Amino acid sequence: MDKNKLQTGVIGLGILGLQYLDFFAKRDDVETVGVCDVRRGAAESAGAQYGATPYVDYAAMLTEKRLDLVVVATPDHLHFAPTMQALDAGVPVIIQEKPLATTLTEAARIYEAVERHGARFFVNYANRAMPFDRATYYVLRHGLIGQPVYAESRLDDNISVPTHLWGERSREFAAGSSPAQFLLSHMVDLMNWNFAPLRVADVFAITQEKVLGYTPDLFDAFLMFEGGLKVRLKAEWIKHMDQIVEYYTSITGESGTIIYNKRPGFGVVESWRANFSQPPADADLIQHHRRLGAQGIELRLGRHYHAHTEAYDVSTVEASLEHVGSDQAHGLMLIGPMLDAVAQNTLTPSSWQDLGPLPTHRDGLHQVQVVQAILDSARSGQPVAVSR
Repeated sequence: MDKNKLQTGVIGLGILGLQYLDFFAKRDDVETVGVCDVRRGAAESAGAQYGATPYVDYAAMLTEKRLDLVVVATPDHLHFAPTMQALDAGVPVIIQEKPLATTLTEAARIYEAVERHGARFFVNYANRAMPFDRATYYVLRHGLIGQPVYAESRLDDNISVPTHLWGERSREFAAGSSPAQFLLSHMVDLMNWNFAPLRVADVFAITQEKVLGYTPDLFDAFLMFEGGLKVRLKAEWIKHMDQIVEYYTSITGESGTIIYNKRPGFGVVESWRANFSQPPADADLIQHHRRLGAQGIELRLGRHYHAHTEAYDVSTVEASLEHVGSDQAHGLMLIGPMLDAVAQNTLTPSSWQDLGPLPTHRDGLHQVQVVQAILDSARSGQPVAVSR
């Protein structure tokens, strides 16, 4: 045991749990000493591969190991119990996969426990670290498209996700979640992050349960933010398509638009662009370009013609920043900054500058509050105010 490394335990050894183990194995500040899964074979296999003690009971791991960090990577509806047990065991740092919980009651109890124990708590809203999303955040924060007035986003999964992603447990896990918790949690958090300090005031949503039967097929929700901003979010997991995921977002401001296909489908090119009808001076735009490049976000400066009904008017050429091609993203890009935050005792470590605080239990609770309002609205057919 190396006392200079965070003594770490990982609970849940599915797709994401194994990714954490591989990620930690490449770090010199983490030592994974315990792994836990209800499937004994999975725990023993991971333990042997990564030199950690295997457990089928996280309570035993939390009792026997003195852990500095616990990762909770269980399915959506199974976050509450291991997270609460880790908090009650006095684990000082917890990283949990999104969502914080699948019910508002459980989310509120986790929030209260974190506050009571004074733990460092992070929720892996992975999209915040994706290059396209960081570029979007930058453009919005610097006012390059003016005041945002409308946004729309769709995040859809192939039908193989709820039917086959988790093998023989797929139906059970999908039934414990839905597109609201599994997909909209990502989208709601991104919108909360992008448009803070504005908060969602009311939502109106619809749902459908015609294909799967054991979990909703989709949700389509309108979010009304304070100040009049309107956002439409749509998520389904019953698409028959070549890709596993399709993810599109557009944000319109008073003087420009951001539009990107982060996980494109049906032959669409993976791309990101921000068009400015009132761009900053060329020197300032070049400076923004350089700052984004320093963050590892490789964009190109461009020009485009403003479309008219009859023809393209070359007198209204507008400036743009754009990227065509992969954003080279993966689901644990936020974990490095979280570990840096622990080492530097801050929510804005050197690896996460100018991007706001890293997401904590506060962000997790707010995301669940919005998703709960979406669920309630879809059931009632009426607008619902978001709880505070």
